[in-house]
Amino acid sequence: MASAQEKLDLYSDKNEILLNPRLPKEDYEALYSLAVAVQGERKLTGHIWIATSGSTADSAARTKLVALSKEALRNSASAVNSHLQSTSQDVWTQVLPHFHVGGLGIEVRAELSGAKVISALKEGRWDVHHYYEILKSEKCTLSALVPTQVYDLVSHSYQAPSTLRAVIVGGGAFETELFKKARSLGWPVLPSYGMTETASQIATASLDSLKSSDFPEMNLLSHATARTSEEGFLQVKASSLFTCYAQNTSEGPRSWDPKSDSWFTTEDRGQVIDGALHIQGRSKDYIKIGGEGTNVAQLRSVLDNCALALNPGFPLKVTLLDMPSERLGSEIHIVSLLSEEETGNIVKAYTDKVLPFEKPRKVHYVKNIPRSDLGKILWAQLRSLL
Repeated sequence: MASAQEKLDLYSDKNEILLNPRLPKEDYEALYSLAVAVQGERKLTGHIWIATSGSTADSAARTKLVALSKEALRNSASAVNSHLQSTSQDVWTQVLPHFHVGGLGIEVRAELSGAKVISALKEGRWDVHHYYEILKSEKCTLSALVPTQVYDLVSHSYQAPSTLRAVIVGGGAFETELFKKARSLGWPVLPSYGMTETASQIATASLDSLKSSDFPEMNLLSHATARTSEEGFLQVKASSLFTCYAQNTSEGPRSWDPKSDSWFTTEDRGQVIDGALHIQGRSKDYIKIGGEGTNVAQLRSVLDNCALALNPGFPLKVTLLDMPSERLGSEIHIVSLLSEEETGNIVKAYTDKVLPFEKPRKVHYVKNIPRSDLGKILWAQLRSLL
């Protein structure tokens, strides 16, 4: 197994298993054994195992592992390097975990291009102030962040260092208002779309988009193509696609390859228009409230923008989710770390922008909103908390 400190051999037949070291020992060992069993059964060589995004605090029984060939990782890295025009003169900042495809992708890109990689984590964790100081002191040129980290930069009104030429933003919805605030502070942010199954991004805004203040389109990279299925789901074909899934079940280790004729059907609804991806949201985000259909992700976007308009730091402290309702089927609840007055102002602004059935039925005041290492909200844990 390779640790975060060890350099991966991207051309060997050796398999690697990259897991979150903070996982409970029992879960870590169960997932490690799962990977070993499946790679033996399938006779896999030259692969790297990574847990699907968002599962870092999930149990080993629910977590899926993704097998990515080293060739797939190299293909992804080559396409991203070409898109960013990256060379040996670049300096990447690394703030994403090594066991996450976003962090691993940076390491692979740098090895292929000869670029330098500087860790900007503080004691293994994200710290916005430390990150900003590293950007300046090391004259970093490239970075990759998730929207939560962009929120942190904006909330502290940090101006982008002049040496920084591109910041890929992925791992979650990048709201238009947050994009605008980041760009107003000089941050060269490029929205992107990707997933563990594609070994990182398959679509990213162009460098030319930085010449405009408009929210850019995410153009497909050279190694990937996409289409929409009859059911409206985004399908992807790429030279960076994963080999198979693995999961522990009550019957024992299970592995499967969901691709059909080399196409992988995602859980995202979207379209491809003139080579650009337009994502509408995940299938699980579509719910019905009293017979009326709505998209929870879009409602969350409205709430985030209302919170951001009041205070750049507020979107990290308030969210919404759908909860079961005997009468309506589902209903919208607000969860907040803020005061009643601050929350009330956000809810009022949100309520003014949505349809009557999309208004919140209840507000929960909590001391903590559980998040993963990348800042993604752990929805199962949050529902249990409520």
